[in-house]
Amino acid sequence: MTFKAINRGQAAWRFCARCRGLFFDGYPTKGVCPAGGGHAAAGWIFFLPHDRPGPLGGQDQWRFCDRCFAMFWSGDPANQGRCPAGGAHNRQGYMFFLPHDHNGPGQTEWRFCDKCRVMFWNGEANKGACSAGGGHRAAGFVFKLDFTP
Repeated sequence: MTFKAINRGQAAWRFCARCRGLFFDGYPTKGVCPAGGGHAAAGWIFFLPHDRPGPLGGQDQWRFCDRCFAMFWSGDPANQGRCPAGGAHNRQGYMFFLPHDHNGPGQTEWRFCDKCRVMFWNGEANKGACSAGGGHRAAGFVFKLDFTP
């Protein structure tokens, strides 16, 4: 059995080549990118578990923002981050449970930005565009996300 077969999850999550964030690419529009305009999908399609812990462990309280389409951490009710569409992120849909610090399949170096609260890829010197200003700033766990090549 594979990781995908034993967990409920959602595909269509993508890396944005402009802001370096993780966004939902399942709609005709591309949300609001902090680098301007809509997000620019690149690379793999990620499959993210929701509504219950996966077999690899992880962190809950990750949500979809219905204005910028980013994956953001909503675990602090007093701080829902900074959305590039203005104000705080607006959580909608599933409660995602994202795996971290494991030896299973997936792409590593996905991190939480402690300035805007989104998930971004920290695997290169370019830290993208953060809606709180400058590039993203990594904090917390090192997440490893499952993908479809």
